[in-house]
Amino acid sequence: MTNGRGCIMKTFKKASALFLAALMLAAQSACQSASKTENAPAGTAAAATQGDQAAQATQEASLKPYQLNCYFLAPQVKDLPMVQEKLSELLTDRINATIKLNYFWFDSYTDKQKLVIASGEAVDTMFVQGFDFNNYVPQKAFLPLDSLIAEYGKNITANINPLYLLSATYKGEIFAIPTQKDMFGVGGVLVNKALADKYGFDFSGVKVPADFEPMLKTIKENEPGIIPLLSTQGDHTVYFTNNLLAMVSWGISHLKTDPEAKVKLSYEFPESIELTRLAEDWYKKGYVNNDVATLQDGMPQKKAQKAFMWAEQLKPGKAEEMSAQLGYELIQVYAHNDMQYYTSSMDLTASMLAINRTSKDPERAMMFIDLLFHDKEVKNLLDWGIEGVHYKKVNENQIDYADGVTAETSGYTGLGQWAMGGSQLIDYLWVNEAPDKWEKMQEFNDSCIPTSLIGFAYSQDNVKSEAAAVSAIVSTQMAPLASGIVNYDEYWPTVRKQLEDAGVNKVLEDAQRQVDEFIASQK
Repeated sequence: MTNGRGCIMKTFKKASALFLAALMLAAQSACQSASKTENAPAGTAAAATQGDQAAQATQEASLKPYQLNCYFLAPQVKDLPMVQEKLSELLTDRINATIKLNYFWFDSYTDKQKLVIASGEAVDTMFVQGFDFNNYVPQKAFLPLDSLIAEYGKNITANINPLYLLSATYKGEIFAIPTQKDMFGVGGVLVNKALADKYGFDFSGVKVPADFEPMLKTIKENEPGIIPLLSTQGDHTVYFTNNLLAMVSWGISHLKTDPEAKVKLSYEFPESIELTRLAEDWYKKGYVNNDVATLQDGMPQKKAQKAFMWAEQLKPGKAEEMSAQLGYELIQVYAHNDMQYYTSSMDLTASMLAINRTSKDPERAMMFIDLLFHDKEVKNLLDWGIEGVHYKKVNENQIDYADGVTAETSGYTGLGQWAMGGSQLIDYLWVNEAPDKWEKMQEFNDSCIPTSLIGFAYSQDNVKSEAAAVSAIVSTQMAPLASGIVNYDEYWPTVRKQLEDAGVNKVLEDAQRQVDEFIASQK
């Protein structure tokens, strides 16, 4: 068996090699530009800078006006037209472009994305996650980005951890730009602090998800108007499982701690079976909302303080971040403590911007993505709205709601900044957040271990029909298990038979073969 630390070093070496190659391409491009200014006094940094600025000014002057058409995972917000207009002003100054912002939230984004790609609509940038990335890239929905990054993405390569780009590759080419953020997902919960304080809850003893039960029981018995654990289609089970499993394909995963990455159906690992049984127990006891299997958006209940806790992917400062958006104080608690955390390709590709093959100006699209990695004015406008209207600055890097504006009245709030692309490390912090949040985030990222499949993307080419059939079953039949509305021992055999009839064993065999070949190539 391959030594875990050995796998880590090989993964970092490969990531560094990819990063170096991107930098070399960028340097080559820079050298070509520099050759045009070779008459500048040798050895003077000022002359080199002036040459770079002149080249950039020449490039910007040669750009024809263009409107970017961009799709983001974001809620419908009242002031979107106002923000779009202001962002267009900034982009006109930077890259002579205006922008059309299309926002769709969790309840509709996946369906909208599918329709837009199928229609052939001219789209420049599009939010995409690892699950959909693996489906759409083989369909040639997105463009390969290596040459575009080298030419127009110097601020991307200068600011992003190379593991991100490695995780967004398919057959050796980069097809999306991940958001520079928390590098791994720690499943846990956000908790209404006022209610936790009211009952004197002590979360220090929480080691596994089952340890939340005494708190849920207390809320159920004493707070009739409050949902002890709010869940949308069983997302609490999904978040708790993410600490343990890394998905390879729809419904197929491996243990993050397994350097050989032996794949199985996700719901056949003992760890996930235990969590589905916990979900059923909590549902029967009334700890989870009755509409857990169908609820798609829990934000109204959260804003109205009708939920005691809900599951989230946590990171340093997540509670403070959400407190500012919801208008009341939250605390965060990891669901699995005293364990080593791992980062997988799915963690690193949870938020990416791709450039669609239908883009009429891929170069301009890459320029826009590049701005999100270094231009604080552009990035924070997209994240928080307009200064003086939606927020005000309290110091250079911290903000609060604008005078007369609250979380309830703001026309541009509730967005997930992690889904807006670029580098979160240049985002403004809210006044209630720790000023050293991004330093803590770096420490958090440094603590994780890459799984042995970083850089691996499963190709369904050999089992297209079987994989499509399996995906259809997984997307419709797994939610009842995660939600806890069915009994695992009674429900799973029926679903297992459906998966077998659809050809899942052939998919499992094909996936394991590709995984084994990838791991062998890293040794």
